[in-house]
Amino acid sequence: MSSSQLMADERHRYVLETLQQHGSCKVADLALALGVSEMTIHRDLSSLARRNLLRKVHGGAVLRNYIELTYQDRVVQNHAVKVAVARRALPLVRPETSLYLAPGSTAYEFAKLLETDGLQVYTNSLPTATVLARAGHPGVTVTLLGGQLVGFVEALVGPATEAALADLKLDYAFIAVTGVSLTGGLTVYTEEEARVIRAVIRAARKTVLLTDASKYDLVAGPEVGLLKDMHVIVTDTMPPSYQQHCSKNDVEVLFSEELEVEGTPPGKASGRNEA
Repeated sequence: MSSSQLMADERHRYVLETLQQHGSCKVADLALALGVSEMTIHRDLSSLARRNLLRKVHGGAVLRNYIELTYQDRVVQNHAVKVAVARRALPLVRPETSLYLAPGSTAYEFAKLLETDGLQVYTNSLPTATVLARAGHPGVTVTLLGGQLVGFVEALVGPATEAALADLKLDYAFIAVTGVSLTGGLTVYTEEEARVIRAVIRAARKTVLLTDASKYDLVAGPEVGLLKDMHVIVTDTMPPSYQQHCSKNDVEVLFSEELEVEGTPPGKASGRNEA
């Protein structure tokens, strides 16, 4: 076996060990750590992906064994928890404000509850826009952002969606992601989805993350931001290390009342002003 092949094997082993430890890895970080070009790392990742040992994403790779669920599957998964999180987030909504609702089953449950007067709601989620339209509350105006339809998530993405968001100044953004990790950040399935969420975060005065405990320590794909970038996190429970991270970075955490964490009262777990 040639020395170059041995070197490739060593690089591959390092990549897989990094993935097992952190759940994700970035091309730039791997190239720096291994002392090779980013093009070499891209070839390494492609080789490992062909062997079904990882999944390539924009700028890096994630664990292959992460299971992607369709939107319809996610709607019924942990349904009671998602409803509880949605109810806890509702008091954050103020009259006469603008907000964005991300695609996702938790945000969908949140949309069902919206009846605040003077709301301007923007979304790129077909199910969310539909449920708001069917509710027909006279105080809620709904705008469906345009773009290219992705059937898997039942959402619109792409340059048109991003351009529409660039022209908006939102009071609040209620986002949902597929994975939440202290090391891998907040992640979603695809780069197209990630670009939309990044544009949303730039457009919003305050960003609220709606999540349940099943998302922690998961890295699902491209990063949209870091946990510390959030103003408020609404959740059913949270690992102690995440609570410490939020407290250190002045991120407010609200726990759903129905699923209160033992020893932690519903409400603030740390100190930013309420959205």
